[in-house]
Amino acid sequence: MAEAYHDDDEFLGKAYDARLIKRLAPYAKPYIGLVVWGTFFMLFAAACELMLPLVVRETVNGPFMVMGDSDAAGDAKDEAWRTLGLYSFGFLGLVALQFVTRYYNTYLFAKLGQKTVLDVRQHCYAHIQKLPLRFFDCNPVGRLVTRVTSDVEAIGEVFASGLVQLVGDALIVIGALALMMWLDWRMGLIVVGAIPVMAGITWVFRGRARSSFRDMRVKLAVVNSFLNETIQGWRVTRIFGTERTMADKFDQRSADYREASYRTVFNFSIFFPVVELAGTATVMLVVWFGTTAIFGGTLNYGTFFAFFLYTPMMFRPIREMSEKYNVLQSAMASAERLFRIIDTKDEVRNPEQPKSPEIRGEIEFKDVWFAYGDKAAEAQDWVLKGVSFKVPAGSSLALVGATGSGKTTIISLLMRFYDIQKGAILIDGVDIREMTKEHLRAAFSMVLQDVFLFAGTVLENIRLGDAAISPEQVKQAAEVVHAAAFIEGLNGGYSAMVAERGATFSAGQRQLIAFARALAFNPKILVLDEATSNIDSETEALIQDALKRLMQGRTAVVVAHRLSTITDSDNILVLHKGEVIEQGSHAQLLAHGGRYHKLYQLQFANGESADAKHVTPTTLGDVQAAAG
Repeated sequence: MAEAYHDDDEFLGKAYDARLIKRLAPYAKPYIGLVVWGTFFMLFAAACELMLPLVVRETVNGPFMVMGDSDAAGDAKDEAWRTLGLYSFGFLGLVALQFVTRYYNTYLFAKLGQKTVLDVRQHCYAHIQKLPLRFFDCNPVGRLVTRVTSDVEAIGEVFASGLVQLVGDALIVIGALALMMWLDWRMGLIVVGAIPVMAGITWVFRGRARSSFRDMRVKLAVVNSFLNETIQGWRVTRIFGTERTMADKFDQRSADYREASYRTVFNFSIFFPVVELAGTATVMLVVWFGTTAIFGGTLNYGTFFAFFLYTPMMFRPIREMSEKYNVLQSAMASAERLFRIIDTKDEVRNPEQPKSPEIRGEIEFKDVWFAYGDKAAEAQDWVLKGVSFKVPAGSSLALVGATGSGKTTIISLLMRFYDIQKGAILIDGVDIREMTKEHLRAAFSMVLQDVFLFAGTVLENIRLGDAAISPEQVKQAAEVVHAAAFIEGLNGGYSAMVAERGATFSAGQRQLIAFARALAFNPKILVLDEATSNIDSETEALIQDALKRLMQGRTAVVVAHRLSTITDSDNILVLHKGEVIEQGSHAQLLAHGGRYHKLYQLQFANGESADAKHVTPTTLGDVQAAAG
């Protein structure tokens, strides 16, 4: 089922990819101030942390030694007490500065991360909105949602706790090691000898963690996709009584994810104790050598205590680096996947010098050939083959034909969701490729068979956020299409909340809202793609009356399975395998006695009058096979 869509989730790549960092850098550029100040506070905090052991060293070698000397004079001990007070206040001051600088360092980089996350998400969403339908044909919705949410959040970690923080950790390691070598090179060599051991442990962990983390990510993607599919298809599950089967499949996928999570947890559970063990062993060596050196008179107590503090200080960033490696690796993988989307070009582009004619609504197809996919035409997989027709402004055109004959493709091409390979499509004599997509589509309103309603109020669903459409215009449109009665009967009327996808409304009510939406935008060209196929006979009577007023003065293109809905159309095209095989009015096509006549007879074979205004016909799809 959904497992086929997760090849991208298996990719992790490198923890540092200069190419991706270069592409991410522009998102941080507007917030360079946050980067500069965050880096400043990070360096200040690192300096404070490195100075603390030196204060301890001076305190031990100075006041402590004097106060511990029984032969020291009283004045010397008084001076030692004063010096101890100064060192204590200095130590507390450094701790306070470290607290403040770490706070601002963390806060500023977290703020940088959130700001860049917002910009990346907005950029990605805006880009997806502009991509052609061909892109959505190849990318499932679940994958796109993951890219704009989870992957963008992972990219934010690059700025919040990624590369710059790794630099700070590296500075602490280098600074601590340099100070230890300066204090006592012999003990410093003990710590240096432990670094390859720590590096080896980290390297082994990195490989194991990379594999287990990738496996866990893939298993989680499978669980999420299966959950998404089964929840959306719950009606099918209930109808065929496969709840137990689906539950078993979900249990198996969840168990696979649990096992992958166990492996990840196991790696971390082993890594941290091993790192602690290596660090503790190094500290014990420092203690052993330091104690021997003190008794041998070659090392003072202050230096010994400073080493005791520097050793874990140096190992802590090394341990954190291994954690941040996984964060960066995930972020790089997310950036790679996200940039694949951002790099997808919109093949349906606006012209460099567009025309902006005032659209009246005349439509003309001139020898149009079209195939989906770049190589489809070479393989002669034409969806439309030399289609030509003309629709005068203000008239209506109906498209009839079997499933796959090219009806919906004509509509998609008319609104330039795809570009044709041969021929031309003209609006008022102007090739639609010479207009901007925005100017072209502003002339259209469209009603689909499957009406999509957004979360929000009824009013918001009709005007779709267009503030230029007033509430009064919305109400007027609803009255014209006979939607006002049921809307005003809702609790809250036009302010009533719409459930997800309009689940609480009937199919007919959703269609009425869609008609009100189409009329509110006052289009020059109205497109109805099987818009009345889900309407009951009583509602259809209202719709037919509304359509006459809705189509008045507008060019209308209608795709219909119910032939009873198109008998009044000015022109009817009969399509078969991408070609126009018949064309004319309803009366002309019946008189011709061709394919349309055959379809019409079959659809009304229940014995009712073909001229009846209100019938309950079978759909065109039910008679395709019989029509040949």
